Amino acid sequence: MRRMVGWGVGAALVLALVGCGRAPKAQTLSGDFHALQVLGSGTILYGEHAGVRRSVDGGRTWAAPDGAGDAMALTRTRDGTVLAGHEVLKVSRDDGRTWTDLGFGNLPGRDLHGFAVDPGRPEVWYANVMGRGVFRTADGQDWTHLSDATAGASVLAAGPQPALYALDAQGLLVSPDGVTWTRRPDAPRGVHLDVHPDSGVLFLAGPDGAFRSTNQGRTWTSLALPEGARLIAVSPQNGDQLIAVGLSGAVYRSANGGGRWQ
Repeated sequence: MRRMVGWGVGAALVLALVGCGRAPKAQTLSGDFHALQVLGSGTILYGEHAGVRRSVDGGRTWAAPDGAGDAMALTRTRDGTVLAGHEVLKVSRDDGRTWTDLGFGNLPGRDLHGFAVDPGRPEVWYANVMGRGVFRTADGQDWTHLSDATAGASVLAAGPQPALYALDAQGLLVSPDGVTWTRRPDAPRGVHLDVHPDSGVLFLAGPDGAFRSTNQGRTWTSLALPEGARLIAVSPQNGDQLIAVGLSGAVYRSANGGGRWQ
């Protein structure tokens, strides 16, 4: 029997049920639209003020918010660890089923508007504290302030180049180390980001749709999402597998890098 990969057994079951005319009705997401992550197992996590919602069928249906706390930021490591932050800093090692408090160490505040993990060094974490900027830690407790350039940013993401990305009201910022930041004035308007941990391809969601950049945000390709986008996430196992949430709350899935959306 061939092993299911990508979106997981749950998604395969949904596709089988579609063929039988018994697929569960696709849900529309609501809430605060803060964070979205695809895990290596195929589980998808959606973060909002009420907690984290899980989907195990490719984004068609979602569990209720789990009450884990305000999940404005969600990020993952290569070993499957998930981190959630904003007034809480928690870790999950079972695909978001249960969460454990980590504490904030010496961070100067708990208003975390962005959290990221270095894909090449999973022990290195970055947190963006609203009004203070970006901090880095290698042990989860001792945080070093790197820059206040991202003090107003609401999203933080890390790529393998190395590269850090942040979104604020003026647009996209890029940094090789978290210390020096460059603005990309030609980037599309964005509200959310994700980066593939191996290829470094950058994905952006915004009111004009979904976009992809292969050169750290210097140039962009539209992915022709049927509506504007609130969130976007790429599978760490397969850079062609994308999930996006539209302005309407509709959840879209692409298996070919955004060439076609279901």
